[in-house]
Formats: sequence, C-alpha cells, structure tokens
Amino acid sequence: MANSYDVLNNQLPYYFRPIREFQAILAAHGYALDSLDANVSQIAANNYISTCDEGTIAFWENLLGITYQFGDTLDYRRQRVLQKFNTVVPYSIGFLNDRLTSLFGSDGYTLTIDYEEQTLSARVSSDRYGAVDLLYDLLWDVIPAHLQVIANQETTNNIGGTRLRVGGIVANTRIQTIPPGE
Repeated sequence: MANSYDVLNNQLPYYFRPIREFQAILAAHGYALDSLDANVSQIAANNYISTCDEGTIAFWENLLGITYQFGDTLDYRRQRVLQKFNTVVPYSIGFLNDRLTSLFGSDGYTLTIDYEEQTLSARVSSDRYGAVDLLYDLLWDVIPAHLQVIANQETTNNIGGTRLRVGGIVANTRIQTIPPGE
C-alpha cells in the first residue's frame, strides 16, 4: 500500500511538484493522514475482542472483574474475556458440555457428575497454556455453589529416543470457601 505522501504527490499538478514548500506541505499532510489511517485501523480492530489491543482487553478485564496474571498472553486474555461474555445462566449440563467442547474440543475433556455425592469432576487433557484456569473460570461462573468441583489438567508429551527417561508431577490445589450470606 502506498503511503499518503505518494498519493498526494501524484494528485499535485506537475508544475507544483518541484516547489519545496509544496513538498513540505505534502509531507506534513501525508504524515497526518498515515497516522489517521493507523488510528482508524486500530479503532476498527478494537471493536472486536478477538482483534483488540492490550489496552482494550485491560479495560474489559477491569469491567468484568478478571485479574491479569503475569505471563498471560494476549490471546489467552481475549479468550477469558470472551468466555465471560458467553456465559449464560442458569446452569445446565448441555450448556456446560457445549462450552467445554468449544474451549477444549470434543476429545479434550472428560466430565463426570455424581448426583448423590454432589460432585462434579472435570479433567482437561489439553496442553494449551492456562487450560485449567479457563476451566476454573468457566466452572466458577456456571456451576451452582452446592456442587463440589474436582478439576485436573492432564498433558502428555512424547519425547523420542530410548535413552531419555523423564518423569514428573505438578500439583496445584485451589480451595475456595464461600462464607454464608454472600
């Protein structure tokens, strides 16, 4: 795409083109028009959460009460904001399955509910960054308070070769107690 100076220069009559004052005027107006074009493009991108910049996503996070954590990528932050907008209550198993499928794919999670013990167990088998945080954000927004939630993330990495043996475990526990009356 040509810059605005070149477009304006081509529109200027030939006998004015060698005059330095007109070149300076065209340079100033060309810079202003290029800046305007960049600002208009950014405003258009900020109209949609999936293409917005960091300042706009910070605005939405603040408005929706989402806490930014160091290291969160812009795409991950956009996904969390979109998830808040896509949350519809009241809770239903079909809605929860649809949201989990859209976030992790049809084979990316398992969900079991024990109605007698009133527990919901969810296991995400995604190596996507922040998958368990997305899962917890969804569950805290949708699941009724009387259900006990057990959620895990399972990732599998295949390392080729026969000489290397790797083992490891990462555990994280999050316990949230809701005081009476809230």
